[in-house]
Amino acid sequence: MGDYDPAGTFDTSDDILDGIHRLTRHAVENNMQSILTDCPSREKLGWLEQDQLAYDAIARSYDVRPLMDKIVQDMADGQEASGLVPSTVPDHVTLAGSYRDDPNWGGALVLVPWQTYLTYGDRDILERYYPAMQRYLAYLQGQTTRWVNGVYDYGLGDWITTEKPAVVKAIPGSTGVWRIADGLARIATVLGHDTDAATYRTTADDLATALWARYYDPATGLFGGGGQGATALALDVHAVPAELRDQQLQHLIDAITAQGDHLVMGEISFPSVLNVLTAAGRDDVVYRIATQTTSPSLGHQVVAGLTALGETWDGGSGQSQDHFMLGALDAWMLRRVTGIDQKPGSAGFRDLIIAPATEGGPASASGSYLSPYGRISSSWIRTGDTVHLTVTVPPGATAEIRLPGLTRAVGAGTWRFDA
Repeated sequence: MGDYDPAGTFDTSDDILDGIHRLTRHAVENNMQSILTDCPSREKLGWLEQDQLAYDAIARSYDVRPLMDKIVQDMADGQEASGLVPSTVPDHVTLAGSYRDDPNWGGALVLVPWQTYLTYGDRDILERYYPAMQRYLAYLQGQTTRWVNGVYDYGLGDWITTEKPAVVKAIPGSTGVWRIADGLARIATVLGHDTDAATYRTTADDLATALWARYYDPATGLFGGGGQGATALALDVHAVPAELRDQQLQHLIDAITAQGDHLVMGEISFPSVLNVLTAAGRDDVVYRIATQTTSPSLGHQVVAGLTALGETWDGGSGQSQDHFMLGALDAWMLRRVTGIDQKPGSAGFRDLIIAPATEGGPASASGSYLSPYGRISSSWIRTGDTVHLTVTVPPGATAEIRLPGLTRAVGAGTWRFDA
């Protein structure tokens, strides 16, 4: 790829995937000066939603532990006495209405510390800001005029969606609050606040139930009108009843296929599409999305000659040419194409899973990540029906290797597998 950073590397046999990674890196680098701006050419403000939506795209390529700590402190400094967390920090301007007050933006106060804990094993950041996180959720719960039949009907919606009709704002608004409550439940568990954890888990579960009850139409079998964004969000926050998950997953895949494997949702639901498809073992669908080169797609931005990630899917004129808010696909590639991830319950990449998505994508890929335990690397190539994988596990860490037909637990060292 030509550009190297000691925090992480990524390379594949697919020029489009490499190009998306390159454009995302450039957009991050151009917007990472003291704060994380969404573009260096317009407001130059620290919009918060991208910090949590594209966290892995940032942290897998750069050591941002001190920067993230600084940004969370900016959030706490900007928090109002009411508990509101403004959408941009430092809080230099006063924006109107939902531009200042949306849980997918303010929720970064909860989600960025949680992701920082998972990435670096930094428990202190959870303890330090836990009271501020609690105040923020209490603020949202206290906005009685925004709650309708148990759902949070306020916010910017699925910014910046091109779906027609657009998903109603109550769906991304409610899933934004769900993520805050879910995050607080996880954080409270790590901190040993079991009563709080149970309360926040109930809050999240009740919200998911109310959301499904309000927006699922049993006559059509569709949630929120059946768009890509609405369906992905419902699946991702576990609002879909267990007996309907397979049906809704297939509907999501069909909706993507109907668009020629293009995505038309906004940045809020974009990570959810990737999460849901990965959890269902459908990396092949993500690969089809990632390798599209016609508009609207990130691959189109590559072949169109952009030098940094654009603000919207088509990357066309009249918009910022230097945004990383759609960086979630790069985060997916750094996790799934390389296969470098960690087990549920692990923090700081101590207990690894190395399970690259080898089917439906490039013929080879390699990548590394400099974790708190040392450099983790993965390199694989597919020849015929066989995948050859080489993995390096740093001292102090363990890994479970997963390939089709093979599962193996290993410790520190360099290991080679054929499957």
